[in-house]
Amino acid sequence: MPEPLVDRLLAFDPGGRGIAHFFVPGGATRAAQALRRAKRVILTTGFSLGPGLPETDGPPGTASLGRALRALGAQVTYITDAASLPPLQAALAVLGEPSAILTFHANGDAALTARRLLAEHAPTHLVSVERPGRTRKGEYLSMRGESVGEWNGPLDELFLQAPRRVVTVGVGDGGNEIGMGTLRARLARAGARLGKVASVVPARHVVVAGVSNWGAYGIVVELARLSKRPLLHTAEEERGMIRACVAAGAVDGITRKREATVDALPLEAHAGMVELLRLIQESTPHGGPTR
Repeated sequence: MPEPLVDRLLAFDPGGRGIAHFFVPGGATRAAQALRRAKRVILTTGFSLGPGLPETDGPPGTASLGRALRALGAQVTYITDAASLPPLQAALAVLGEPSAILTFHANGDAALTARRLLAEHAPTHLVSVERPGRTRKGEYLSMRGESVGEWNGPLDELFLQAPRRVVTVGVGDGGNEIGMGTLRARLARAGARLGKVASVVPARHVVVAGVSNWGAYGIVVELARLSKRPLLHTAEEERGMIRACVAAGAVDGITRKREATVDALPLEAHAGMVELLRLIQESTPHGGPTR
């Protein structure tokens, strides 16, 4: 079967992270098929590398996907922690979306907090975009192998405590995110570095991309194809979201500088990726094949 066009873009690995070792062909397509008629969705994001260092990767992808799901009729709830709250609010504001976000307060018992939130919101679907997932040793690690648990709440408990009927989706670019536990064997074979940081938290559907935001955008394009309506944001909105995240305190996850870049790639690289994905979306305005 021909490779989906979206896959060709998501598999682009400009940072040389080695995602070819664990890329999941058709991941965005299957995630979109699972989310197309979602009723109640919880989305989580946010990856902090230190005090006051939430990443620019994650909030824009989450905001774009959340807007698409709302447009398709889903009830969307955002959950993150205090550090990543401002960038996510900023990204949502650029898209004109409601910016009400729940903050995960574990208060010593993360599992209990997760079960309470799941019972209260009764999600049909759980989605994570660039959110750290615990390793085999229970740690939260950056791609450099540094512990980041002090600055990232245990939101992965939502996925570990979710009832089996809840459909879970994990989007990541490094193997250390929620959902990548599904690919743990592949990550272990990819080398010692990836094996060390690999998350053990699984998801039913996994989307891997060169940048996690792109993975979320890929799902949006596939949702657009399935629903026969345009859903992906514009390149100008992409620029606006990244700039707004930086203004709200976010940093580049690789350079750790407070500048309008994501994963050491300039603003125009991300605007260009959105333009390419929009071409795919617009080439199938009536729900035609993207293969």
